[in-house]
Formats: sequence, structure tokens, C-alpha cells
Amino acid sequence: MITDKQRELAKKFSNMHTDSRMFVLPNVWDAGSAYVFEKQGFRAVATSSAGVAYARGYPDGKDITIDDLALCVEQITRRIYVPLSVDFERGYGDNVAQIKDNARNLLCCGAVGFNIEDGRSDGTLDELSYMLEKIKVIAELKEELGLDFVINARTCTYWLNVADENTKMQIALERGNAFRNAGADCVFIPGAMDEVTVTKLVKGIDAPLNIILNPIFHDFARLEKIGVRRLSVGSGPVRSVYHYLIDIADDLMNGKAELMLNHPFAYGKANEYFTK
Repeated sequence: MITDKQRELAKKFSNMHTDSRMFVLPNVWDAGSAYVFEKQGFRAVATSSAGVAYARGYPDGKDITIDDLALCVEQITRRIYVPLSVDFERGYGDNVAQIKDNARNLLCCGAVGFNIEDGRSDGTLDELSYMLEKIKVIAELKEELGLDFVINARTCTYWLNVADENTKMQIALERGNAFRNAGADCVFIPGAMDEVTVTKLVKGIDAPLNIILNPIFHDFARLEKIGVRRLSVGSGPVRSVYHYLIDIADDLMNGKAELMLNHPFAYGKANEYFTK
């Protein structure tokens, strides 16, 4: 069921994309991680498909079902009071009708935004016409449910490195503008891109632009000045957490406990932190 509170969160999230300032959108994988980012002051959070998979003991890919994702969304939205966008990958369905039903289900679990992408597991892109169909049927749910949620349409042109630099730019611009015309509220182009590339994308796409934090160009002030509106962090947080967890496991196997014991986040402090 769509609630009035969810409608308020959806409107708040939508307005963040039309603001003149860039916002950083941290990617989470469970209710605890979402709670942390909310408590530390972030105005919205989004799931990471990789994070959701890792938290369930799987690699990023095909092992997570729509039911797994719906449970994750329900658990997160039950615990936080900020907007949640969901990494919907390619829609978890074999046709647009099934994808629309899946989107409806996630909205009824509390989501107020989606990433929907065109990248296939074989390193190619969906046909543009099929991607546009997906965007259009998901957009139909706005009126059907009376919910102004955000559609963040992603092209994996740079993420999958599908062509040479000039061709990638042409594909990204064509798809980004087509996504917008089909009903997308924001266009997401992840990948390791330099400042010149990001600038061209901002100027060439008639929609708010979302990019991902990457090692080539990550100057927050410059990104905002260029005109990027939404900055995602992807699987960076969850990989960092599991990096330290693996180190703790290795230490314990070798009879060491310093890394686990020598930190200030004591039991009492942890309980206090996770108390609203």
C-alpha cells in the first residue's frame, strides 16, 4: 500500500534532482547500513545490487531474486525515514509486463525511486527500443499509484566500455536524451570518466545527470560546478566493510584479535547508536 508518508518522501526525492546543488547518494545493502547513512546526515539512500548480493553471500549478478530485493527494501524502509531508491538492475523480468509488476511490488514495499539499466551480463547493451519500453511502463505506475517516484535510467555505455571514446559519447548522449523523452527523471552514466567527458555529458543531455564516484575524477566541488546533480558511490562502502571483515576473519584464524577489539565502538556505544 502506498502511504501519504511515502508520497511525501517521493516528492522530497524528486525535488532533490531539480535543486541547483549536487547531492551525494550513498549506496546501502541492508537496514543497518541505511540507518548509518541516514543518521550521519544523508537526505536519501539507494541500494547497491552488489551490496544486496554480498550481504546474502552471493556475487553481484543473477543469484538475487525479486523476492530477495523486495524483502531488503521492506526491511530498509521500515527502519529509515529518508527516501530509498532501489537498484532495479534490468527489471528482474523477461518482459515489460513482468518488469512493471516487479516495480509495483517494490513501490508497495516502500521504494520511491528506481535505477533501471541497459547493460547485459555479456557486456552488450539492450536494444534502445526495449529500454525505452521499460521506462515507459514503469512511468505508468506514477499515475496508477499516485506516487511521484524517480526513474533513474542508466546506460552502461562507459561502464562496459562498449566502443571507442567518440562512439561511446554518441551512444551515451543519444540514449540519455531518449531515456528522458520516454519518462526518465534522471540519467545515470556510471564509469571511470575524466572531467572533460563528464562536462560533455552534462551539457549534451537534457536531464539531471547522475554519475558514480570513481578514481579518475572525484572532486566534489568541481562536479557540482560542472552541473552533476546526483553522485552515487556504488559498491564502494560495502566492499570497504567486507574488506575489514575479511581481515578480522584472517586475524582470528591466526589467533589474533587486535583489529576486532581495539576500536572505540564498544557494545554499549553500538546499542546507543542504533537507538532512535
